[in-house]
Amino acid sequence: MKKCPKCNSTHEKNGNFCSRKCGNSRTWSEEDKKKKSDSAKKYYDENVHPGLGKPGWKHSDEQKLLKKKLSLEMWDKIGRKSSEHYRLANIHTVNKYRARRYDAITESTDLNLIKEIYKYCPKGYEVDHIIALACEGEHHQDNLQYLPAIENRKKNKTQNYNKDLAVRWQDVLKISTRSSL
Repeated sequence: MKKCPKCNSTHEKNGNFCSRKCGNSRTWSEEDKKKKSDSAKKYYDENVHPGLGKPGWKHSDEQKLLKKKLSLEMWDKIGRKSSEHYRLANIHTVNKYRARRYDAITESTDLNLIKEIYKYCPKGYEVDHIIALACEGEHHQDNLQYLPAIENRKKNKTQNYNKDLAVRWQDVLKISTRSSL
């Protein structure tokens, strides 16, 4: 026999409530709310709450410091990534999404090379599509260059920009691969 939490009647049905009326009822009296609250408190006093650990147990300051030290050691082994890494990865992902949306990725596109192009973008510069994606340009390594951020914003999707400020990514990647050897 089960007891309905709404009307306190006993029943033998599957589920907690004796009827749909009790189950669908949205209003609970203050007495019912208190009963539910007391029942929950009693349950958690007797049983361990899965998110809280043992009742009445707290981390000591030494344990907190130890946990912090161990987690930092783990990240040092795995290799921490800087905020700059996440910023560049986000820019690459957004541009890849835009390229998919414009259907601008071709079969000959080398996405790993494009990722490297974004990774080695010089400070103060942005990766620019020479022919903009919005003007049916391709998201292809041959359609990319580095432009100063301000010039890239002025350019927008036009071809009106100072071409002397553009830097070829091929030149930058040659320098970075030499310096890493």
